[in-house]
Amino acid sequence: MPWPRSSRRTVWGVLTLFTVLRFGVLSVKITQLKVPRLVQNGSDVTLDCEFQVEPHESRHLELVVKWFFGGDPEPVYQWIPAHGRPQGLGLLKGRLDLNYGTRNERGSAGIRIVGATTELTGDYKCSISTYDGEDFMIKPMIVFAPETNMYLQYGRPAEDTFNISCVAEGVFPEPRMFLYYARPDVKDKTAIKAASLCETQQREYPMEGVTVETGRRGDSFTTRASAEVEDLEHFLGAILFICELRVPQTEYCQRRAIMYLPGGDDESHQIDAEGGSGTAELKISALLVAVIPTVTILYHNF
Repeated sequence: MPWPRSSRRTVWGVLTLFTVLRFGVLSVKITQLKVPRLVQNGSDVTLDCEFQVEPHESRHLELVVKWFFGGDPEPVYQWIPAHGRPQGLGLLKGRLDLNYGTRNERGSAGIRIVGATTELTGDYKCSISTYDGEDFMIKPMIVFAPETNMYLQYGRPAEDTFNISCVAEGVFPEPRMFLYYARPDVKDKTAIKAASLCETQQREYPMEGVTVETGRRGDSFTTRASAEVEDLEHFLGAILFICELRVPQTEYCQRRAIMYLPGGDDESHQIDAEGGSGTAELKISALLVAVIPTVTILYHNF
């Protein structure tokens, strides 16, 4: 027979009181854990853990500050203010600004990582304890690496076919890649630059038959997306081909664009980030390539 509701409330009340008296859960409390959700590879990053200690604890306080990473039971940082300086341990040994923790006794148990790298992606747990109580909070952080190289290229394996291939190297975490096409309003570098912006407003269509391959090299990924077009009559007039790179769990986005001009003036225009240009001969069509916004364009002559 189930217990009456009033009896269950009484039991929970007794258990709660016992927990408070036994473990002192009210003696220390973490009020806010500040862990950036996303940081760039190689940057310095600060993680803060704000806490409060009950007034009756302050007279015999034995504060212990610990940080843990990725579910490992061994800390990567520990500081007992009464016993000396903080320590960087495990994965964070030699990678911390140990002077940053000097204000921890005033209610902030922060750490500062110098030159965070991609292997530091994971969950961070801050633990604050005294003789009579302990509290902790956990938050994730992603250390992402933008591509070291990204290019979109065009090939003609036969007169009636051509293929589009896009490659991005050095990305972390594992990215996603998409190929689109669009009909440009104008046939110059203005349309290419507009298509190279992730917030473009033009109408675009996903390409069919796209193959995406991703492989890991050390601490980063290389992704390649490709598609072959056999029915050139489907693309009457100028066509923009667009490659889009996105990193999941982030808002990071990069694009490259190519303009295909069937029956053009047999020139290819090279456009760099500063707006400079050059020309190179092509036998079949004119090809415009843009790399936006900060990388000098990589031009491939086929």
